Amino acid sequence: MVKYSSGDILLGGLPLGGVGSGGVELDNRGRLVNARFANNWGFPIRELRGFHVFVKPKNSPGFFMQSTVNVIGFEGRGVVLDFEGRWPFAWLRASRNGVDVEVEAFTPIIPGNIKDSSLPAVGFTVRVKGSDALVVVSVPNVVGSNPIGRINRSINGGVLFTNTKAPDNDPAKGDMALITSKPKFTITQYNINAKPEHALKARTWKGAFENLEPWVTIDAGGMPRGEEPHEVIGLWDDPAGLVAVEVPDGDEARFIISWFFNGKWHLYNYDHYYENFFKDSREVAEYFLSSFDRLRSSTLDWQGRLIDPSLPDWLKDAIINSTYILTTSTWLTKDGRFSILEGVENCPCHGTIAGACYETGSLPIVLMFPELEKSFLKQLTNAIRDDGYVPHSLGIYSLNHVEDGTTAPPRWKDLNTTYILLVYRYFKRSNDADFIREVYPKLVKAFEWVLSQDKDGDGVPELSGDGDTAFDAMSVKGVDSYTVSTWLAALMAMREVARLMNDGSTLKRIEDTLSRARGVYNRLWLGDRFKAWDEPDFGKASFLAQIWGEWWSMLLDLGHVTDEDKVKRAMETIIRVNGSASPYTTPNLVDEDKGIIGYSPQTYSSWPRLVFSMMGVARELGVDGWLKIAEKEWSNLVRQGLTWNQPSRIDGRTGKPEPERGFLDHYIGSPAPWSLTYRYALSTLRIR
Repeated sequence: MVKYSSGDILLGGLPLGGVGSGGVELDNRGRLVNARFANNWGFPIRELRGFHVFVKPKNSPGFFMQSTVNVIGFEGRGVVLDFEGRWPFAWLRASRNGVDVEVEAFTPIIPGNIKDSSLPAVGFTVRVKGSDALVVVSVPNVVGSNPIGRINRSINGGVLFTNTKAPDNDPAKGDMALITSKPKFTITQYNINAKPEHALKARTWKGAFENLEPWVTIDAGGMPRGEEPHEVIGLWDDPAGLVAVEVPDGDEARFIISWFFNGKWHLYNYDHYYENFFKDSREVAEYFLSSFDRLRSSTLDWQGRLIDPSLPDWLKDAIINSTYILTTSTWLTKDGRFSILEGVENCPCHGTIAGACYETGSLPIVLMFPELEKSFLKQLTNAIRDDGYVPHSLGIYSLNHVEDGTTAPPRWKDLNTTYILLVYRYFKRSNDADFIREVYPKLVKAFEWVLSQDKDGDGVPELSGDGDTAFDAMSVKGVDSYTVSTWLAALMAMREVARLMNDGSTLKRIEDTLSRARGVYNRLWLGDRFKAWDEPDFGKASFLAQIWGEWWSMLLDLGHVTDEDKVKRAMETIIRVNGSASPYTTPNLVDEDKGIIGYSPQTYSSWPRLVFSMMGVARELGVDGWLKIAEKEWSNLVRQGLTWNQPSRIDGRTGKPEPERGFLDHYIGSPAPWSLTYRYALSTLRIR
């Protein structure tokens, strides 16, 4: 498992929350951070101040399962934490005065079960060994973007957090719940903040300290009274609630934190899928608590069943943890529309395709929830322009504001090919021939649009130099190996679809185009690699994406995009040249004599998603060295605390995110390591 201590740097915690439900992250310091559950993906609540897990052993002072505590008088009651993550599970462990405590948090993700996989909730288990203990969990009320009107209410087993004044256009309109079974006591409402005097004398503000109550009373073995539940009318009143459970030595207690936010605004103007099943967060929490064992065991099941057992443990962990974007980055509306944000805070385009974006990010979706993949493809199909051009994404923080590309108006040459391949991938997973018949006219139109971009009749589209592919941050002209190899794979997939549809006329055009396009691709052959592109001419520099089409053909059992020997030799060159150019990562463009090519951030950086995907191809081809390169890429991410917030690019010269500040966060292509288990998982699912 991925492990950190509370002293390590971690750029965000492990995300918890169901598909499309938003979520919150548990970090290595015992905090809940980056809460995106209130329809606020791009503007998270950076910390849920007032969240605590407090353990009071029978015969020794209590302590918080946090590394830093600012409760007045309890500053020394934190612990050194060990943190482990295997999404969607996280564990905090600590020992103090002979008492061992483990906090486990998880969210259900269950293949084929969208209802249970989209729950807006987190389940916590607190295990205690070495003493009987009282375990207390507290949660702040963050309902409503404006704190005025917040009020907590007592419910069976816990607390309901509400806000009576949140308007309909407030994204944080809704409620939250904290419950457990058989609490010893509940405090429905108390103020997190110490009296203003403490902060003002220290020349600071309310966030610097927390109220010593109710903790001092709990620590003394008493029953704190809390406050009478009331609406917030002043800004120094930050309400929280808590529940306390007696846990015998060697036993455990379970808690649920749930949310239900249905306010709409311009950055999320939809209902949630979870609203089909629940009316508020209390119902969510009660359902979760009553189904706890089933939800947990079913989530653990796929982690063993879908991951190739022949892979080393670190790579299994990489595959599983890379799936975190199902929490951070997905939208799932009440009417079943699904998509994935390219970046959550930076570049929040929905469902960005090409350049190993949605196509790698959706690998676990295709496997576990093919109906969600179908939902996305239907939206993308409906968004195709009248002339057959497939757009870059469904929109910025929107499923309805379709856009053509980051450098558009110039049209990109890899979007239509990617669309064709995505549709065929879904068919291979689902055998849904009806869907193929439904979208076939659009597939043909998408195919014909690419043909229209072939200006010299050689069977391939030429690039204009306007950043007209997913490698958008650089100017490339003419024929390039990435675009052509992707086109070859798309033609091979389109050929299979035309055969399925008994469309002889289109089939003939495809086969003619495929023959000519393959000839162009082979003319790029330099003896041990394919030339990156025509202009600017970097000679023999090795391009990581030169055989990108082979990734597609591997996944879809289409055969090789060209001669197998050439593909293998090109991969050997990639591993030898690109793979040895940096101690941190595997850059996109490298010359063995000149080193990393600094023409553009797209050349001197690696794309982790592309590295993992291409190493999946290398493994399939039987080319040695892939495992070492994949491990280097993963180790660099983990070492920098990027495990659950992976960037689009890593600078091959420094090993840092590119750009280091403001990088494309929680990147859509993070699940690319699934390339290394996709075919295994697919065979397992088919057997079942």
